[in-house]
Amino acid sequence: MLDAKALLLFLMIVRIFSFPRFARFFVLSGALIGALALAACGQKAAPSADHPTAPAPGKKIHLAYIAKGMQDVYWKSVEAGLREAEKEVNASGQNLEVTWDAPTTDGDRPAQISMVENYVSQHVDGIILCPLDDNALVAPAEKAHRAGIPLVIVDSTLNYPETVTFVGTDNHHGGELAGEELARLLNDKGNVIMMRYNPGSASCADREQGFLDAMKKHPGIKILSSDNYAGNSRETALDNGQRLLATYTGQIDGVFTPNESSTNGMFLALQTAGLAGKVKFVGFDGGTQNMAALQVGLINALVLQNPFQMGYLGVKVMLDHLDGKPVPANIDTGATLVTKDNLDSPAVKALLDHTVQ
Repeated sequence: MLDAKALLLFLMIVRIFSFPRFARFFVLSGALIGALALAACGQKAAPSADHPTAPAPGKKIHLAYIAKGMQDVYWKSVEAGLREAEKEVNASGQNLEVTWDAPTTDGDRPAQISMVENYVSQHVDGIILCPLDDNALVAPAEKAHRAGIPLVIVDSTLNYPETVTFVGTDNHHGGELAGEELARLLNDKGNVIMMRYNPGSASCADREQGFLDAMKKHPGIKILSSDNYAGNSRETALDNGQRLLATYTGQIDGVFTPNESSTNGMFLALQTAGLAGKVKFVGFDGGTQNMAALQVGLINALVLQNPFQMGYLGVKVMLDHLDGKPVPANIDTGATLVTKDNLDSPAVKALLDHTVQ
């Protein structure tokens, strides 16, 4: 059967052939132009990462959520958040599948790059990425964008503008919170070391810079070392922490570390050196050992993020984007300074209730 546009065109052509022969050429030319215009109006724009085609009702939506690792408690909390979002969405009648993936070895950039490329080749509906490196992951992100697959960036920023949003901590502010607390603990005087996490991690670099910016406001505090790295794991953090402590034996009054593994490794190094509880120590992120050390005063303070919310909101904002809804360019999931004294506060309890330990 002819649709309305085809029927209209057919009737026009029949009418044209009733015209005198000399007029047919001009009228037929005009009809052809009109037909092309009608066909063009009927075409749909190709989907892009900025304007994706919303999945048809009932169609399975497949998202890939690619983290930095799976070992730390932090990432288990992120997964718990995304699973909660997945559960809610499916309970509402939609069909959502979120694939959770990460390198088996912490800090494995080539593995994470391959994962992004693999999910692009699978034509998933969206990729939620926690980039290990703010530059190394740009090329695979570009491939996703060119394929029309939207990207939500979580936890750590990426030097690439064609993304839906960033969901995560205001990391510079988190570093400032840690710096101000360490300065308070030291009464604005003493010697401090900062052990960085790993080159290329934008989230930790922002925390480290926030800490250093806070220290500038306290001229009575001297930074003995700020250019040594913990490495990818608790084990490398322990080794490098022991070297740092040995280098500055008898000189260290305070320590700052910017993530779960560096904090845990430095804590073990302080224990080994007999300095745990004697040197003021402010770290970042929880985990079973870090929280236990905080409870007994061997770690003085921890800046806790909200990884559950990062997992949950990463999924939710991607679905909003696929639905054509407006999404903020940046979503701050918050940072909380936790000490032994405020562990029982309602805000901290609520945070810990949604954090895997």
